[in-house]
Order: sequence, then C-alpha cells, then structure tokens
Amino acid sequence: MYQVKRYAFLKALAGRITDELAVTNLANTATEWFSIRPSDANLYAVGMGMVTPYALGLSLALPNREVIALDGDGSIFFDPSVFGLIAARAGGNLTVVVFDNGGYISTGKLPTVGSLSSSGVDIAMLARAYGITNVAAVADVDAFLTALDARYADRPLVLVVKTSVEQQFVGPLPMDLKENKYRFARHVEQTHGVKIFKPSAKEHGAKPAADLILRDVGQSSFGQILYEGLKENGIDFAVGLPCSGFTLAQELLMRDESFSYISVPHEGTGFGLCAGAWLAGRRPVALIENFGLFASVYHLLRGHMSYGIPTLIVTEFRGDTGDQEFFAEGGEVTLDVLKAMRVNHRLIERLDDIKPAIRDALRWMDGCLRPFALVPTFNLTRLNS
Repeated sequence: MYQVKRYAFLKALAGRITDELAVTNLANTATEWFSIRPSDANLYAVGMGMVTPYALGLSLALPNREVIALDGDGSIFFDPSVFGLIAARAGGNLTVVVFDNGGYISTGKLPTVGSLSSSGVDIAMLARAYGITNVAAVADVDAFLTALDARYADRPLVLVVKTSVEQQFVGPLPMDLKENKYRFARHVEQTHGVKIFKPSAKEHGAKPAADLILRDVGQSSFGQILYEGLKENGIDFAVGLPCSGFTLAQELLMRDESFSYISVPHEGTGFGLCAGAWLAGRRPVALIENFGLFASVYHLLRGHMSYGIPTLIVTEFRGDTGDQEFFAEGGEVTLDVLKAMRVNHRLIERLDDIKPAIRDALRWMDGCLRPFALVPTFNLTRLNS
C-alpha cells in the first residue's frame, strides 16, 4: 500500500540532525541507519519493546541532549504503555519515530496484530490516547521532514511513518552489541563529562577507594534503611511499581528531589529506562516484586545481558516463608530463576546487612557490567515497612 522505503526516510532524517543520540530497532533498521549515519552516538539493534524505553531513559538523564528513538510498529505493540510514560515524564528533547510497515518484515515477514485486526490499529491515535499531544502520521518524505522540522515547537514528538515493506540490504553491523555499548557510553562520557565505567582498582596496582561511611541503622524500619542505603551508596535514578513491602522506601524516594523516581506501568519498561539512564551516567535501581522480575526476564536477557548493562535490582520476595500461600509457587522458584538467568544475587535477612549489600552489589556490577539482585526476605520487608 505504501510506496516509500524506510531507507529513504532514514536518509532524509540523517540530513536534518547533528549530534543527537539515536537508539535503533533491531535487524535492518539498525544496519540501514549505520550505513547512512555511522556514529558512536548510535545504540543499535535494541530489542522489541525496549527501543523507546531506552531512549526515554537517556532523555530523562540527559535533558540537554537531543535523543531520537528509531522504533517499529511491532516493537511498539510489544509495549505501548511507554507512550503513557512519555506523556507523563518526557521533556523537550525526545523524538520517537515509529516506522510502520504493517509487519515483522525483518524477522519472518509476518503481519503485526495491528494489521490483522478488521480496521487496523492507528498507532498515532494510540499515542494521542495515552496523552501525547504532538503526534503526526506521514507517508512521504516531504511530510516527514515538515513534521520533523516542527518538532522543537512542541515536544515530545511521536512521528508515525508509513513505509513499504522493502528493505535495503547493506550488510551487517561491524560490531557486536557489547562493543557498541562501549563506544556509545564512551561518547556520552566524552561529550557530557560524566563517568559511566567505574572499574575496581583493587587488583590493578592502585589503592582501593575507601568504604563509604554508612549511617548506623539503629532502630529504623526496613523502608527507611533501604532508602538511606540507596542514597548513601550513590543511587540517583529509580523505577518501580507499587510493592507493599517497599511502600515507605518508594514514598521517600518520590519525595526526595535529588532522586529521579519513575513510576512505571510494567517492570520491563522500567528496566529499559534504567538501561538508558545508566548509559547517560546515572546509578539506577529497580524496585520490583519477584513476579515483576518474572515478567521482565526478556528485557533483562535481551537488553542488559546482551549489551552488558548493570542495573541494581531490589526485589520483594513474595511467596517466601511467612507470606500468603497463593504466592508460594513464585517464592519457590525466585532464586532458581535468578540463577538460570545468570543474575548474581544475595538474600538479605538482617536490617544491618542492607546498606553493605548495596555497596557490594554496586562494586560487583562496576567490575562485571551485569545486573545484580538483592532479595530481602518477606519478613524483613515487614519490619515496620
């Protein structure tokens, strides 16, 4: 139905941008963009449902840097709730381009759910329904450039681009995802003066950094200690969904203006924001329950583990001893799921272990560049919450 290739729109886009950070969808979107605009400011081949969350996390952590998401219709259908987060939290530096070719053309050429429905799914209308005001749908290059040039007037901008199913085969990316991560993060370090990589000095001939001074826990509640432990250890970006055991900590984080706390609709979306924030030099944490961890296995394996992106996970241990019986099955498999995912983790049973556990987890993540999960027991999280 639509005649213009995605490649033609990407070429037009490259002529309109300067030093924007770009996060691309997987497969041919990534290779086409690399062939047109090879740059260390590009993060390539982010998995479905994670492109726009990564870009949103970057834009929130770097409010003075332009960020563009090069997403696709299949990817947006994977997690449309990110539109609600954009409407609620995004600033004036985010542009989301959604290439809509009606199918998963790069991976099997099957139609998307939106194409199979009787009247189709209007992605632009969907974005507006979530509360984004600056939304445009275009099908030719001139209209695309007109909408793109007007993006500074009212943003964030979501630009839905109707394309043909034809692809430009330009060869593979010349790097794997971890090398791409290093190049991208070094570019951010150099252009923004932030420090993302923090390798340990313990085994490299340098005197190790002194331990942080952690305030004695005294008679504080679990929630107060968790909040203090995150703050004292330098965490400055948090995502979460409501967790009964984390309520106080989450409330304290929300009230603390030195923190960026983002309430997310899905744990996987939150991990995308954390990845983007870390790539911008922030120290993120995800506060979720273990069932939310199960829901975001894909996001961690396809994203954090593929690129080597560390995020601290603090997961509420529902189904642990003492919890209600209908959570039991989830509790029984929680630690095994973390082991199967190769996510290093630590079970925390004492209040005075919380702050040192956060410190040690961050040290491990800095050296290994992978997520680490802290799992406080159910009864611990109920100590005056």
